[in-house]
Amino acid sequence: MFKLPPYTELKADGIYRYRRRVPVKAIKELGKGFLYRNLGKTKDEVLANWSGAHQEVEALFEQAKSNTKVEAEVFATKDEREKVLHLVQKHYGKEASQLLAMGAVDENFEYALMGLADELSGSIPRKTEAILYSGKVPAKVITMSSVIDAYYGYKTSGDTATDKRLHNRLMRVKGDLTEALGELKIHKLPIDKISRIDANTYRDLLLTRMVPTSVQRNKNTVNACFNWFVKENGLDLPSPFVFIIKDAGHTKNDRLPLSQDDVSTLNSKFAGSSVDVIYKVLRDTGARVGEVAGLLVGDVSLQTKTLHIKANDIRGLKSQSSERKVPLSDTVLEALQALRVGKEDDQPIFDAYARPNGNTALSAILMKHLREIIKDPRKSAHSLRHKMKDELRNTGCDSSLADAILGHTTAGVGARYGSGYSAEVMRCALVKIW
Repeated sequence: MFKLPPYTELKADGIYRYRRRVPVKAIKELGKGFLYRNLGKTKDEVLANWSGAHQEVEALFEQAKSNTKVEAEVFATKDEREKVLHLVQKHYGKEASQLLAMGAVDENFEYALMGLADELSGSIPRKTEAILYSGKVPAKVITMSSVIDAYYGYKTSGDTATDKRLHNRLMRVKGDLTEALGELKIHKLPIDKISRIDANTYRDLLLTRMVPTSVQRNKNTVNACFNWFVKENGLDLPSPFVFIIKDAGHTKNDRLPLSQDDVSTLNSKFAGSSVDVIYKVLRDTGARVGEVAGLLVGDVSLQTKTLHIKANDIRGLKSQSSERKVPLSDTVLEALQALRVGKEDDQPIFDAYARPNGNTALSAILMKHLREIIKDPRKSAHSLRHKMKDELRNTGCDSSLADAILGHTTAGVGARYGSGYSAEVMRCALVKIW
C-alpha cells in the first residue's frame, strides 16, 4: 500500500477513486454534495490520473463559483426580462433563451417553462416565477443607463489608459444624471421618457458646481450617447440634450500664454529638476504634454535633428494631424541625447511616464513646479504651447506652417495633399523663437 494522494480513497472493489466534497455554496449549482472520479486499480494508474481528475473538479468548482456570482449580479441589478432569460439559458441552453426572447414558445416549451418555475419555486422572486409560468417575457426596456453602457462598449479602443478615462467620464455622467433625474428615470424607464425638461434639470444641477464650459462638455457626452444609440438602432427619436449652454464658449482668455518673463523664471525653476528635459522639449517645440511623455529613443534623429511625434504602444495621438516631425534646438537635442545613451530605439526616453496615465502624472509634477512661481489659474504647463503659437504668429509664420509645427488640423482639402512642410522650413520658423 502506497501513500494515497489527497482526496483519494480505495473502494471495496479494489478501485481507487478521487472523492471531493462540494462546497455548500456550489451544491445548488452542481446538483450534488460530492464529486467522484475513478483513478484506476494500480499505483501507476492513480498517479497518472490524479492530476487530471483534480484539475477537472477544481474547474467545476470555479465554474460553479463564477455562475453563482453572475446569477447574484443578474438578480441584483437586472430587470425581470434579463432574470428570466438568464434562468432559461442556464437550465435549457442559449437557443431556448433566444426563442423565449423572440416569443417563439410552442406548447412543449411552455410546459418546460412551467416545470422550471415549479422546480425553482421558493428560490426565485415570485414575479420571476410568474413570468416563467406565463411563457412570455416583458419587452426589453432601453434605459439611459444601458445606453451609456452600450456606448462605452462601442467606444473602447483596447488602450487601458484611454478606456479607463472614458469609463470614468461616462460613469460620472451617469451618476450626475441619476442625481438630477432619479434612479427610476435613468435605470428603469425607457429613454423616450426623458424630456427636454429633464435635460434642463440635469443642466441646472451641473451649473451649481461647474463652469458653463464644463457643463457643455458633459451635456455633449450625454448627447453623443443618445444619438449614437438612436442611429445604431434606426430609431426616430430626437435627443432632448440638444441645446447650447449660455456662456459656454471658449474665449482667448480662458487659457493665457506664458510671457517671456514667465519662461525666464521657469527656466531657473526647472533647472536641475527631474523634469527639466521635458520642460525644455515642451518650451522649444510647443508639443503636448502627453506627446512628450510617451517618446521613444528612436523618435529622436541625431542626423536630421528632429523629433518624430507618432503613436506607439505607450500612447496614441489626439488626431492624424498630430503625427509630425518637429526640429529640435541644440539645447534640447543635447539634453535628450544624454537620456538616450545605452537604450534601444524601442525603449522610452522618460521611463517614469511611459505607462498608462503617465501623461497625467507628468502634468501633475509640471504643475507643481509651475504653481510655485506662477499663480494665475489661467496659466498652466499647456500655456507653453499657447506661447509657441503666439510667437510663431508674431514672427510672421504662416498659419498653416504653425499648425504643422504644433500638430493642429488645418482646414481645407488642400491641407490633406502632399507630405507637408520640410523640417528645414519648420526649423527656419523656430530658430526665430529659440
